Amino acid sequence: MKNVHAKERLTKKNLLNITFHVWRQFDDPYYTGFAAQIAYFFFMASMPTLIVLSQVLGLFDVSLDFIKVWLETHVSSNVNSLVMDLFSATSVQFTNTVMVIVALWSASSLEFSLGRLESHVLTNGTYRFEFWTERMKAIPTAIISIAAIAFSLAIYVYGENIIQTIFRHSRFTEYLVALRLPIAAGLFFLMILMNYYLLPRIKVPIRCLLPGALFAWIGIMIVTAVYSVYSDKIAHYNILYGTFANIVALMLWFYLISWVLCIGMMFNKAWDEVMKRDRLTLTKMRGYLKAQLKGSSQSYENFFVRPDDLLYPELDSVAVKMSKRYVDGFEKEIEKKQQEIRRKQIIDAKADELYTEMKQNIERRDRGFLDE
Repeated sequence: MKNVHAKERLTKKNLLNITFHVWRQFDDPYYTGFAAQIAYFFFMASMPTLIVLSQVLGLFDVSLDFIKVWLETHVSSNVNSLVMDLFSATSVQFTNTVMVIVALWSASSLEFSLGRLESHVLTNGTYRFEFWTERMKAIPTAIISIAAIAFSLAIYVYGENIIQTIFRHSRFTEYLVALRLPIAAGLFFLMILMNYYLLPRIKVPIRCLLPGALFAWIGIMIVTAVYSVYSDKIAHYNILYGTFANIVALMLWFYLISWVLCIGMMFNKAWDEVMKRDRLTLTKMRGYLKAQLKGSSQSYENFFVRPDDLLYPELDSVAVKMSKRYVDGFEKEIEKKQQEIRRKQIIDAKADELYTEMKQNIERRDRGFLDE
């Protein structure tokens, strides 16, 4: 069946509508301070990520010195100074497997936070959060992200040697060498898209995530460039923050990048609605989840918050179960709320029945007038 709505084209009017759609999403208090939270996880995950990344880069025989040179060229001096200190702190041999696993767990905290945010955006805040399920899911995503970064760096560092070995010296070789940076940028875009796809609990078609991933990709590059100029030419963090100036500079950079990633997620939802793609509606989200759980014993309804959740003890969190067991009067309070929910369900059912009966009477009356 064809969609009754024709797809919209990107016009100035629709672009304005998308902008205001994203803005309206911030009316949800869930987003208050979320960019700051992600920036904090960015900062906390930076050191563990560097530790794991140094181990992975060792497989490609790529030195962290390359990243230092890149930072000196593209990032502000304040940010570069602090990150260089992190590199010098991780320059020692770090081959303890247990510690690498611990570092990987810490590095995955960023993906965990981003995954919660995207699940909230895609389902309009109706999805059911499960800490351990989502926390464990963030670890393989972190591994893939770190491996993608390492692979991109390996291509950028050794790409020229590989290309010249395969194609020898020719004009075509020069073109391929010149494309190393665009290839690295393309891999960075794919990494953003991969995170947008893998992190939420409900898998949606990749094409639904392309607008937001493109927005985030361009936005991060613009923010980094503008912030680099701002922090070098205008900002004087050392006057206000003294020895903490570099940390403040790095946190602000992470904060701006976090905003771009958050808005990129919202952009996907806004694009789908304004451009009438109808791929990220709640009905479609439930359909994607049904297909995802096909053959599983899990009920797709249990992935969403419902008004009658209290009527299903199997949906209780560990905190609620323990409260029922150890907190005096808590279980009676829950039973009282359950009775209120049941009464409301009865009232709503009667209201629906009366409405249906009234609608049928009106239809019969109209048919009587037509017969006369």
